[in-house]
Amino acid sequence: MPRKQRWSREVRETFFKVLRATGNVSAAARGAGVSLHNAYLKKTSEVKFSREWEAAIEEALDDLEGELRRRALEGTEKAVYYAGKEVGSITSYNDNLAMFLLKSRRGHIYGEVDVMGYKGSGKKNFDSPREKLLAKLKDMKSKAGPTPGNKK
Repeated sequence: MPRKQRWSREVRETFFKVLRATGNVSAAARGAGVSLHNAYLKKTSEVKFSREWEAAIEEALDDLEGELRRRALEGTEKAVYYAGKEVGSITSYNDNLAMFLLKSRRGHIYGEVDVMGYKGSGKKNFDSPREKLLAKLKDMKSKAGPTPGNKK
């Protein structure tokens, strides 16, 4: 079993600084000089560390979302070439980025289901596999009628 690494304040700060900047756990572990395995061990064994980890990931995702929004609204400059030479540039807008952001935040309007299985109304729009199985068993039981062990 691998030995737990000690996490000095400096190592911890570096880990979270890189994690907030990149959203990449491997890069954060490399930057802090700790093993990926021990980073995950620490996450599963310390509630405070786990919360800080999740907050760093959320910050990285917020930054990414901001950049996608900027690109969708302000566009990106792309070089224009003629006869092999750059002659200027155009601003390119990405409607797919804009729609992606709208669907992720306004699924109740644009028809996407979020990762928790809810539409914008906050109501579940599908059953879990367990719920489906229980409903099927209940239906089968009601159709089977009374049995020696199942008196209605």
